Amino acid sequence: MRNIFDIFKNHMKNVFRIYKRDMKNILTSYVTLAIIIALSILPSLYSWFNIKACWDPYANTKGLSVAVVNLDKGTEFRNVKINVGDDVIKKLANNQAIGWKFVSESEAENGVKYGKYYASVTIPKDFSQNLLSIVIQDTPKKSELVYSVNEKRNAIAPKITQKGATNLQEEITRNFIQTSSDTILSYLNQFGIELDKIKPGLKNIVDVIVNVDNSIPQVGKDLDNFYSQSVEFQKYMQNVQKNLPVTSDALNKTLGIAQTGNGYISKTQQSLQAISPSIKSNLSLVKDTADNAETLLKGLQDLKTSDTGANRKVLVTVRDKYADGVKKLDNILSLLNSINNVLNNGVLENFINNLSNVRNQMSDQQNFLNLLINTIDQGNQVLPENINSAVQGAGKISGALGNIIDNFDTQIAPVVDQSLKNFAGLSDDSVKILQNMQTNMPLVSSLIGGINTASGSSVDRLKELKDKFPKIQQDIHSNAEKLKGLSDDQKFNEITKLLKKDAKKESDFLANPIDLKQNRVYPIPNYGSAMSPFYTTLSLWVGAFILLSLLSVEVKSFEDGVKLGAREQFFGRYFTFVTIAIMQALVTTIGNLILLKTYVVSPIIYVMLGVYTSIVFTMIIYTLVSVLRNIGKALAMVAMVLQVSASGGTFPIELMPQFFQNINPMMPFTYAIGAMRETVGGILMQALVKNILILSIFFFISVFFGVFFKEKANKLSEKFVKQFKESGLAGE
Repeated sequence: MRNIFDIFKNHMKNVFRIYKRDMKNILTSYVTLAIIIALSILPSLYSWFNIKACWDPYANTKGLSVAVVNLDKGTEFRNVKINVGDDVIKKLANNQAIGWKFVSESEAENGVKYGKYYASVTIPKDFSQNLLSIVIQDTPKKSELVYSVNEKRNAIAPKITQKGATNLQEEITRNFIQTSSDTILSYLNQFGIELDKIKPGLKNIVDVIVNVDNSIPQVGKDLDNFYSQSVEFQKYMQNVQKNLPVTSDALNKTLGIAQTGNGYISKTQQSLQAISPSIKSNLSLVKDTADNAETLLKGLQDLKTSDTGANRKVLVTVRDKYADGVKKLDNILSLLNSINNVLNNGVLENFINNLSNVRNQMSDQQNFLNLLINTIDQGNQVLPENINSAVQGAGKISGALGNIIDNFDTQIAPVVDQSLKNFAGLSDDSVKILQNMQTNMPLVSSLIGGINTASGSSVDRLKELKDKFPKIQQDIHSNAEKLKGLSDDQKFNEITKLLKKDAKKESDFLANPIDLKQNRVYPIPNYGSAMSPFYTTLSLWVGAFILLSLLSVEVKSFEDGVKLGAREQFFGRYFTFVTIAIMQALVTTIGNLILLKTYVVSPIIYVMLGVYTSIVFTMIIYTLVSVLRNIGKALAMVAMVLQVSASGGTFPIELMPQFFQNINPMMPFTYAIGAMRETVGGILMQALVKNILILSIFFFISVFFGVFFKEKANKLSEKFVKQFKESGLAGE
């Protein structure tokens, strides 16, 4: 045991002897010291410049020039000139998100072609006309924004400008829905207010008619008694004639009230008819959502890719579209149910049931896509049968919505409009009833007067009145029953409540049914800080590689003739390299914190982790070069190139080709970057410890190869190295 300890002691003595000699040579030679200092600073420059360059690039998107061309000629709606293109230009003039340039069509075309502008957005001449075709034409036509992009000039700029064009399209759509809904709902709101005002008058009309209807049976009984008891004829007729002027006067007053109420209802009847186009417009938007979902899923079906990241992105997009469609259908169903609660129409109820079935199908598809997304998140592949099922589901939804929209104008819209007209027609009926009664009252009065004057023919006249009276009584009773619906406070209040809702709030809800609440779990204030783990890790690898490229791994013998073993040489020179590498790590990480003000949650751990990463990287590259010489340098370079793409330092690894995803777990960068991200965004101890442990595995594997293979590999390659040096092309 003591012999083993003595051997180890002698080995370590030689190791530190090599290290001390190297340090002495560095400190006693100004040239060597200057080179070492330069090597200590050089890698940090790579990190600093790259981090600063990408500090916050998306804050400067206003520097991206995008040409905007407005060819919109506008249109006219209800004697009001409308030009949506001009409105868009006014809003873009105050929009600083992108550098909008308002130019002519030819200048935009040439500017995009020759690289003056990154992209262009053209508003066609029929833009406003097509946008309003939903209300002024039988067949609506979608408006288009023409987006042209120069993808040759830059790789990222087209993505940013396309996002700007998409936001512009969504903003126009949202404003159109909000404006049209606000107009329709404002009309309905005003009608509800007017209806509330005439409610007392309408109730008075109903009360008078009902009272007349209640008194008519008694008049009939009296007439029958008078006919059967002719002895008391004269007395009875005087009483009847006495009551007739009172009834006639009441009818005249009632007719005036009814005609006033009828004027209010006729005035607002037109605004009621705007409900059907609004429903159809929203149904068309939902069908567009279903069509887009089917197109995306078919694209996924045809592509048949195993790229789970791409598949998940498509499935999430389709699921969100379904969620938006379900929300719109819920709003439409809520409006239709409110109307049908008042109208109680069988055709409308059947339409609501069909639309509810479509809504449930879309909700089921949304849940199904959630299951597929969870399958991907658990690391499994989505089966082609599942994609086919999703495509079929989207097709069924689109087909069902198409049938509903096709039948809407011929079956549903007439029912809604006619039912609303019937409500307005109640007032017309009341006026006609009163006019009919007013027409009959002189006849009754004349008949009774004639009976009193000509008592000789009183029996004949009385028989004539008796024969006509049942018809008069039937007309009054049937019309009174119709008018009793107006006295139902619950139905009347439901209608006025529905119509008097806040138009601005309702239209804003239709245009923006969903708000996104963002929760930042590990917030990082800028892009440069978020990228610092990648560029810091890369610079430390570059620093170690430069050291091993410029400085020799060969150890010269001591003048006293002490023989140095391969392992002693290996560790002795490694301590020299790792000392310089630690200086590189300190300069880089501390410079990131002090010079760049990089955001880091745990600065001390950040610096310590940089030092540890540099120790590991130096051991890996040192082992490769020490064991394999120039071949090791080449392998270190190849490893760096692979790790830049396969480490997930810039783009998520799930977006990379399958090859890079496969080698990702075998790359030291993966764990060095992962550990540094913990110190930047917020430490999750389990993840930090895992990354450090795996980095340690790379370190010990390198030590193992250096200790057990250096001597053998050097002997095998000695002849090859000698011949290579004799060629005059060797670097050392």
